[in-house]
Amino acid sequence: MLREEGVPPAVIRHSCVVNLVAMEFAKRCGADLGLVNAASLLHDIGRSRTHGIQHVAEGVRIARERGLPEDLVRCIGRHIAAGFTPEEAEGLGLPEGDYMPVTLEDKLVNLADNLVSDRSIKTLAQAAERMRSKGFELTAVRMLAMGEEIARLCGEGIDPILEKAGVREAAARCDRVP
Repeated sequence: MLREEGVPPAVIRHSCVVNLVAMEFAKRCGADLGLVNAASLLHDIGRSRTHGIQHVAEGVRIARERGLPEDLVRCIGRHIAAGFTPEEAEGLGLPEGDYMPVTLEDKLVNLADNLVSDRSIKTLAQAAERMRSKGFELTAVRMLAMGEEIARLCGEGIDPILEKAGVREAAARCDRVP
């Protein structure tokens, strides 16, 4: 589906790494594995049209056009930053909607995307600092809170989970995604 929509190979590789991270968390905290798998792979499908913030709205539009399940569509629409309230979204020029992660699956995909910069996996602190350095203090605070919530649900810290599971090493396999 990503190739059919014309998503660039670099974005497909990024989505592969996001998938590895999100699935590792999902397995440990009782999330809907099928939804997390699909959403983490398709979260950036809108980048086939634009790489700006509007890629979220484009992704939602593409997913609906393809008749994907509404829970998957919502997860795609809630992966940006650490979420946006309707007021924040309006201020950014996004279509009216709720861009705040609500379900566990939304949060897992959102956090995984925030931890993956291109194809490298950051620690939670590094990801928050990256947001702060761009002037997004509220996003950093929300991200840290989301990470703490997921850590509680998983019974272990975010960074140790990824380290023990060898996810950073497994990410190298994503280099082979054509």
